[in-house]
Amino acid sequence: FMNNDEPFSNKQAVCLNTLRKKLTDGYAYTILYAHTDKTAVKVRYSFRRKENKLYYTYKLQNLSESELVIEDLSIAFPMNADFSWGVNSGERVVCHQHIAGKNSFLFWTRCNGKGPYLLCIPGKESSMEFFHLDRNNEDKSFQNRVYFHAWHHEKIAGEKGCKWRQPVTRAFLRPHETLTKTLLFTWADGYDDIRLKIYENGLADIQVVPGMVLPLDLKAKTAVRSKLEFVLKAEFPEETEIRFMGNNGGYRIYEAKFHRLGENRIYLEDEKGYWSQMEFFITEPLETCIKKRGSFLARCQHKEPSKWYNGLISEWNMESRTLLGPDNYDRIKGWRIYEVSCDDPGLCKPAFLALKNCEYPVQAEVSAVDYYIDNFIWGGLQRTDKEEYAYGIYGIPDWKTNRYSADPGPKGRLHLWRIYDYPHVAVIYYAMYKISETYPNIRTNQSPPEYLLKAYRTMLAMFTVPDELIGWSALKTGLYNEKVILDIIEALYNNNFCEQADRLKRWWEKKVTFFVSGGADIFGSEYPFDTTGFESTHAFARYAIDNGILTDKAESFMHSQINSNIACRGWLETEYYLLGSDIRGNCAEYTLSYMSQMAGGAIVDYAVHESPDKFAHLRLGYASLLSSWALLNSGTAESDYGYWYPGALNDGAAAGGFEPSPYGETWLEQPHHRGAWYYACEIDLGFCGYLRGARTILAQDPLFGWFCYGGEFNQTDACYIIRMMDGVGKHLNIVTESQNFGLVLKTGRISHIKPVIVKKDLSRLEFTLEEQCIRKVVFKIYGVQKTVTVKININEGTCIEKPVNPCEGVITMLCD
Repeated sequence: FMNNDEPFSNKQAVCLNTLRKKLTDGYAYTILYAHTDKTAVKVRYSFRRKENKLYYTYKLQNLSESELVIEDLSIAFPMNADFSWGVNSGERVVCHQHIAGKNSFLFWTRCNGKGPYLLCIPGKESSMEFFHLDRNNEDKSFQNRVYFHAWHHEKIAGEKGCKWRQPVTRAFLRPHETLTKTLLFTWADGYDDIRLKIYENGLADIQVVPGMVLPLDLKAKTAVRSKLEFVLKAEFPEETEIRFMGNNGGYRIYEAKFHRLGENRIYLEDEKGYWSQMEFFITEPLETCIKKRGSFLARCQHKEPSKWYNGLISEWNMESRTLLGPDNYDRIKGWRIYEVSCDDPGLCKPAFLALKNCEYPVQAEVSAVDYYIDNFIWGGLQRTDKEEYAYGIYGIPDWKTNRYSADPGPKGRLHLWRIYDYPHVAVIYYAMYKISETYPNIRTNQSPPEYLLKAYRTMLAMFTVPDELIGWSALKTGLYNEKVILDIIEALYNNNFCEQADRLKRWWEKKVTFFVSGGADIFGSEYPFDTTGFESTHAFARYAIDNGILTDKAESFMHSQINSNIACRGWLETEYYLLGSDIRGNCAEYTLSYMSQMAGGAIVDYAVHESPDKFAHLRLGYASLLSSWALLNSGTAESDYGYWYPGALNDGAAAGGFEPSPYGETWLEQPHHRGAWYYACEIDLGFCGYLRGARTILAQDPLFGWFCYGGEFNQTDACYIIRMMDGVGKHLNIVTESQNFGLVLKTGRISHIKPVIVKKDLSRLEFTLEEQCIRKVVFKIYGVQKTVTVKININEGTCIEKPVNPCEGVITMLCD
């Protein structure tokens, strides 16, 4: 509050009395505060129940004889979000919030997705404009604090470097005038019910495809259901096209095309002052994003033969434009220095670089991965096949510290038990196997079988070494990147390593059985509440269903794990840093994590193959797949090469997460403000997930009509004509109410320039490969039972055409 330019708060004021009164339908509390003899306020807040709704009303009366200025007015929401070992995380709650003026709302879900959900909507006289976390430094607990007025606090945030992107206000109270704010709480049965209640209570229910993170070369569609007569306005009208497309089932449908990189808002406004916003983030085309990230990582390699970390692909500080390394940890202090050279942050970077080159091989980048393997991994980070505990991988703080430790045990020379590290190294080996097998014009230091067997031995070591050393079983925790096990098994069989394939398959199926049978804690990982397993848990469920493992439990597990996955990510929130984003117990900090994309691919797969509400889940899943590309710092010369941290040196760099709050602290303990972090941390895990999950999907959506996720399309009476622009070009779906057609390439990549042509009766399919030198095309078709004539255009004037039977499974066509 401000009175005569002198600020005071409830903590500074003297509480004169408190009165609790029971009402017929609830309770009311009245508190009288005094600051000076001339300044006093009366606060009255009440809780009233009407039918299945609870109304919270807050009234503040100025008892002074002079004007009172309210610069901050907020409410905190302490909820059941205390996660600890031995406590069922599924019964704790995660907060979802959309803070956008009059259209704001919050709701809380159990982490397991079970209803009902608690919804909070501001009353007609109330508007929300700001939020941050209240932290208790003693017990480390926190609670969301949401502001009706944030004039003062926004200035505090600005002093910390925050550029808040919503208007903030203050209130002026004349003598004896009263300010009233109301919140409505009600139960909702599910997401559709939340949408309905938002609409019924005068707010706008908004849905967006393909998501709030949108490549520059694609269009978005927005569906708005509201009782208001609003208009849509762009933040940058000269660089934004908005077109009304018609009405459908109470929704008004709009199409939007953006021409400006970075943050772009679209406002909903009416004549009475109602406003809300949708916040998009526009990236470069996805192929450009993927290529730039690979090129940037290759430039971040240390090539210093005299150093023990020779070959390391390292962390980069976008703010100071500094390459980190074991001789310069920059701003990372204490035990967290491991982030630079090992574990998930260190190992995910070469893993993505290797996977990227499976799609877009560049000799210099492939050579960088080989250099990393030969100089940093083999005999350094990873024990060789000539050492005890062969293929074991050293954990934190780095392999040199552990290899040469004075401690001969698990805290020193046998620090090989961190299960999370193994899949990343296996991904590197497997990707190099794919590259060396697929592209005859790319040089590699080892043969395909050598890489493949190293991948196999690495995953085998994951199941045996940590368990033997300290009893840490890899069977009980879902791990990022471990889906590579299925690829390794398939490759082993294809190369006649059947004994090895059988052995790894037995370990995989043992893990699948453990999870599907209900014995696993799907939230437990490094922390009692962690979402790192959802890509894996979906893979377990999919494998069990497809292979008849515990069939009576597999489908139940499929739905329960996907419901938990969905409950812990944004869905109704139309901000790019929330829609589709992984939420780690609280939506006010650290969003757009790597699990946004990794587990987003799982939701897309669920939508296509399992979901009873496939189009709704498809909208969410694809938004998730796209979401974390907002953290890639890339741009054109005109945009100075990056929205977050400009400059050519930062082109292709990335942030490890997004801070929605005006200020806070990253998990590396650096102070931060709203926006992208300056370290990449683990985000390349998310980019790995995108490469696995990327697909172009033509959907006949009942709300949006025909829409192409990750591409463009048109159609004739007989054919669908689809351009695949998802950046990977390997997986195509056509999804209608009655049809689910799929094409998956195992080798090669479909052109993003020349369209795929599919006859509507699915009798014929034609596509063109990108310009690349490959030995053979391996693919499969699903969702059709009859023979399909497939024509593959390899290059100008050269093609393969023959009828194929989809029931045969994987189909191979030799390019020569």
